Amino acid sequence: MNSLALLIRSSPNWVEVQEQSFDAAGIVATPPLQGGKQPKTFFLRLRPSSRGGVAVYEQASSRQCPGFCPERHINPDSSFCVFYGSEERISDTGRAETWWSHLAQFLECQVFAEKRGVWPLRSGLSHGDAADHQIAMENIADNHGWGDEILEGIFRRRGWLADRLPPASKDKKMVLNSRTPCPRGCRWKHKLLRKRSCQIEACFVGCGRQHKPILRADCPNRRSVEDIVLHEHKRRKIEQDAIKHFFQKGHRCCGTMQHCPLRDLEEAA
Repeated sequence: MNSLALLIRSSPNWVEVQEQSFDAAGIVATPPLQGGKQPKTFFLRLRPSSRGGVAVYEQASSRQCPGFCPERHINPDSSFCVFYGSEERISDTGRAETWWSHLAQFLECQVFAEKRGVWPLRSGLSHGDAADHQIAMENIADNHGWGDEILEGIFRRRGWLADRLPPASKDKKMVLNSRTPCPRGCRWKHKLLRKRSCQIEACFVGCGRQHKPILRADCPNRRSVEDIVLHEHKRRKIEQDAIKHFFQKGHRCCGTMQHCPLRDLEEAA
């Protein structure tokens, strides 16, 4: 049984199959939204992908999303990037059910993006191979409780990770200038409270002193900070190359999102 047939056989109760053949299926999807919100209906077409799985498109006559938008994870051919590896072969019922749950979440994210102009923070994923570096950064950050800093920097352009990064060597294996302040903005506390920690905590009441920055060379979490910086250098390069490629192919911003690297290129041109 091919991936498409297995998906259709495992379709949840929020999916209505309109028509089906060996190489295509038309469905009506109305996944429930969190918080009891009014669900939205999408008219979709499923087709076999080049990787042995299934690709998802909106039906052209009932399109509600842009035909292309990297910020909304819609590919240049208008297929949905439902999740990382979503077009890989589906081999059993369990994977088919997982695929449908990801589609439900993806469609809910589209509703969120349409209303707010941003993709839900916790569902954000960098494009292509850049996703591998994002995942590595999140794994490092989770050991220190810095997870939100990674997502805020990448997807909201806020915080230290959105700023200019410390320079790295040409091969991106080493962060340079270790005698500069830690990029997280950490500062030493009062002498009596000073301890080797990257955590920024409240100081004495009424304190107006300027606390000295912690140099990266003295940071107790230097390795973690530098690994995150190196991954972010690589992630940005992959993302920038992908957006430049889209721009050179004639793709332009759809205008539905608050932040769009394609629009940045248009304004700079």
